[in-house]
Amino acid sequence: MRGSGLPKIQADEPESLSELLTSVEAYQAEREVVWYRGVNNVAHDLTPSIIRLTKKPTEKEVVELESAIFSAFSQRSPPFVEKDFPTSWRTLFFMQHYGIPTRLLDWSESPFVALYFALSNVERTNAGVPKKDVAVWMCDPIGWNRGALSHISYQGGILDEQCEEVKSYEPSVKHDHRWTMPVMLHGTHNSARIVAQRGVFALFGKGLKSMEDVSKSDAFADDVLRKAIIRKDRVDAFLNSLFQKGITESVIYPDLQGLALEIRRKFGYL
Repeated sequence: MRGSGLPKIQADEPESLSELLTSVEAYQAEREVVWYRGVNNVAHDLTPSIIRLTKKPTEKEVVELESAIFSAFSQRSPPFVEKDFPTSWRTLFFMQHYGIPTRLLDWSESPFVALYFALSNVERTNAGVPKKDVAVWMCDPIGWNRGALSHISYQGGILDEQCEEVKSYEPSVKHDHRWTMPVMLHGTHNSARIVAQRGVFALFGKGLKSMEDVSKSDAFADDVLRKAIIRKDRVDAFLNSLFQKGITESVIYPDLQGLALEIRRKFGYL
């Protein structure tokens, strides 16, 4: 906990995939479960899409935005979906899958999936050179939840939509009654892609702070988050190493689009 002398978020800078995996193994060794998220720009913070507006919204505006987005989706989606959603949670996970702004932030149970997303989506120059350093985040989801829910002395593990603690995060809950800190939960596996990508989620409450800032609270243990930074000049070496180990587009996207992406890359069209 605080006072250990360690920084709240440690950052590694591996030179190779093997060095990164050594960091992953060390982090895993001290925890029951670890989740991962890759970002294609080291400067990107850990916030959900509904907050990422040019003008940062207030807490109440986010709640109002979510309600409006839910209404628009419910009104216009029926021709495009095969069945009704039994709960608002199922609607939320479906919306996240299709890129509609929500309070969910994608994580993965696989460090390889997170690394793929960090590396494969990096912005490049016209000459094909990566412009930015990228990062892979590691999180202890059980430790995170115990910190986020310390106000109710929570000692459980990872949440799901059936848990009592999640009720205060439901889309129907008004701003004044919604809990603040993000929590980690298993979602509905509503597509083959989520299954392949070992998809899991951070569910944000009414708070607008990034997970990095939230983790600075005394409620959280040191190193509940860790960051591995991959310099832009090492991106292609990491990416080639990842592909050599079989983590390719058709693995991440187990459908025809994934196969098409893999063939395009293999023959020099990406």
